[in-house]
Amino acid sequence: MMVTAPRKRVQLSFVVRDQYEKKHRGSIVALQYDSMNGHLYSAGSDTIIRKWDIRLPEHIATNKQNGRYLSSMEHHVDWVNDLVLCCSGKNLVSASSDTTLKIWNVEKGFCMSTLRTHKDYVRCLAYAKDVEFIASAGLDHCIYLWTVDTLTRLNSMNNAISGIIFKI
Repeated sequence: MMVTAPRKRVQLSFVVRDQYEKKHRGSIVALQYDSMNGHLYSAGSDTIIRKWDIRLPEHIATNKQNGRYLSSMEHHVDWVNDLVLCCSGKNLVSASSDTTLKIWNVEKGFCMSTLRTHKDYVRCLAYAKDVEFIASAGLDHCIYLWTVDTLTRLNSMNNAISGIIFKI
């Protein structure tokens, strides 16, 4: 007598997309403008940061195509909620619902560092240019301060500020 077990069905799901997709597939929730280079960075629910050239020479100012797609930066696995430019426009910092901050080299378009301190979605960023600090805040009720030059969290270990600046 031969006994056979029922076959298990395996279902795979994936998204096939153009390698150089030039538009967002979902909502856009973050913008950062680089006035030095005429670039606009956009990000949102599709997890991708896109870079646009929005400089308009006067002779094409009436053209309906007002922005030229330049590149994408992809490493987040959930919504990108906020963006800030720092280091004289050389680096871009992104805050994500994947609980991370990522620091990007905007010229070459690669992720230089990932900061994993938040325990929940990171919702917003602020940049203090005069002291070169970045503040990040999220749904974990914490606000963290980071030094831009070393990308380290300020805490009592270096006689600066405690790691959790505010607990809301």
